[in-house]
Amino acid sequence: MSPDWKEEASARIGSFVQDLKVFLAINSIEDMGTAKEGKPFGEGVARALEYLLERGAADGFRTKNVDGYAGVIEYGEGEEEVGVLVHVDVVTVGDGWTTPPFEPHIRDGKIYARGAIDDKGPALAAYYAMRIVADSGLPLSKRVRLIIGTDEESGWLCMKHFAEKENVPEIGFSPDSSFPMIHAEKGQINPTLTLPIQPEPGGGLRLLSFAAGDQGNSVPDKAVARIAAFPGEAAPLASLQEGWEAFLHRHGVSGELKKMAAEEWQFTLRGKPAHGSTPEEGTNAGTLLASFLCRDAFAGSDFAFLSFLGKVLHEDYYGENLGMACEDEVSGKLTVNPGILRYHPEEGASVRLNIRYPATISCDEYVEKLKSTVDGFGWTIAGLRTSKSHFVPKDHPVIRTLSGVYEEHTGLPAHLLSSGGATYAKIMSAGVAFGPLFPGKESVAHMADEYAEIDDLVKAMAIYAHAIYELAK
Repeated sequence: MSPDWKEEASARIGSFVQDLKVFLAINSIEDMGTAKEGKPFGEGVARALEYLLERGAADGFRTKNVDGYAGVIEYGEGEEEVGVLVHVDVVTVGDGWTTPPFEPHIRDGKIYARGAIDDKGPALAAYYAMRIVADSGLPLSKRVRLIIGTDEESGWLCMKHFAEKENVPEIGFSPDSSFPMIHAEKGQINPTLTLPIQPEPGGGLRLLSFAAGDQGNSVPDKAVARIAAFPGEAAPLASLQEGWEAFLHRHGVSGELKKMAAEEWQFTLRGKPAHGSTPEEGTNAGTLLASFLCRDAFAGSDFAFLSFLGKVLHEDYYGENLGMACEDEVSGKLTVNPGILRYHPEEGASVRLNIRYPATISCDEYVEKLKSTVDGFGWTIAGLRTSKSHFVPKDHPVIRTLSGVYEEHTGLPAHLLSSGGATYAKIMSAGVAFGPLFPGKESVAHMADEYAEIDDLVKAMAIYAHAIYELAK
C-alpha cells in the first residue's frame, strides 16, 4: 500500500525549511576567480554542491562528486534508471532587493532569496521527495538518481562533463520550470558579436564606455554609459542632459546623471529584469539607454555600436530586425535577448545574445540568417554556442505517468506546455520539466526579491515523491 504522499511531505516541513535556509544562504553564483581543480565554477558553487552531497551521504544514500562539475545521490537497484536533474548555481543578484539575496527571509509564507525558485528550493524539495520514497520501504525496479548540476545558468559544461563520465538516464524529470509539465523546449543560439573599433573622428561626442548585463540569459536591469564632448563641442552634450529626465519619465524607468570631469558625464539607467526566455516581460536597460544616446553627435564605432543596440536590437523581442522571425505550433515564436553589452574604445565592442528558437526549427538555418544580417551591420560572430531543442510526444509513458500523478494531487487537467526556457530535461531522451511553479503563480526567477511559496514547495515535494515511485516501481 502506498503512503499518503501529502501527509509525508507535510510532516517534514519544519526540517525542510530549516535546511532550505542554510542551502539558500550559500552564494552559489559562478565565480571563475575562485575556480580551481575540483571546483571548476568557484568556491560558492562547490559549497552548494557539497551541501547536497553531504546531506545525501548522512541520510544513507550512495553519493558521488563528479570532479566538481556535478554530483549524484542514488537510491535503489536495477539496470534501468530514473533521473531527477537539478542545479545549484544561481544567476547574479542585481539591484532592488528588499532583503539581502543570500540572507533568506520568510514573509507571508514566502521564502525570499536568490535561488529560492530557481533552482535550490525545488532541488531540495526533490531531494526530500527521494527521502520519502526511501523511507517508505516500497520496492523499486529501477535506480533513482538525483543528478546535481553546477553550470546550468551559464554554459552547461557541467552536463557535458557528466555525460562524458557517467551514464545519463533516458527517462525522468527536472523540477526547474512549471506544472503540469513542459514537454517541448526551444533550442538556443548564443552568439557573441563583435564590432571593429574605428579611430575617433575628432568632433561631437565620444562614447568612453558602455556596460549592461552580466548574465546572457537575463534581461539587463542596469546600464551605465560614460560620455564626453570633444573640446568646443558642449552643445550636443547639453542636449542629452536636457532630454534625459523627460526620456526616463516617458519610458517609466529611473536613472541618474553624474558629472565625472569637465565635459564628461555618466548616464545610468535602470530597467526591469526578466528571464532571457521572455525578454518581452522585462525592460532592457542596455538597449533602452542606447536608443536614447544614438544620435548624429556620435560617429564611427561609437555610433555603430549605439545604433545597433538602440535601433536594431531594442525591443526586437522576436528577431524581426535580425531576419530571424519564425514560430511553430509546438513552442511558439523565436525570441532574442541582448544579455551582455560592452563597449570600450581600447578593449572593443561586444554583444552577447541569447536566442531561443522553436522546437521544430533548424538551428543551422537560423544561424546562417543571423550571420548574414549582422554582417550587413558591420558586426561579426566571434563566438557561438548552441543547444538543441527538445520534444517528448504526448503519448510517451513518462508523459502519461506524470500526468496521472499531477491530476491525482491537484484535481486539475495535465495540459502539456512548451517553454522558451532550457532545463536539464533535454539531457534525457524522454525527460520533461515538471514544476515547481503551479498554474497561475507568478514567475520570479532571475528577478530581484526572488521567492518561493513554502506551501507550494511542500506540495511539489509530495508530487515528486509520488512521481519518483511511479516511474521507478
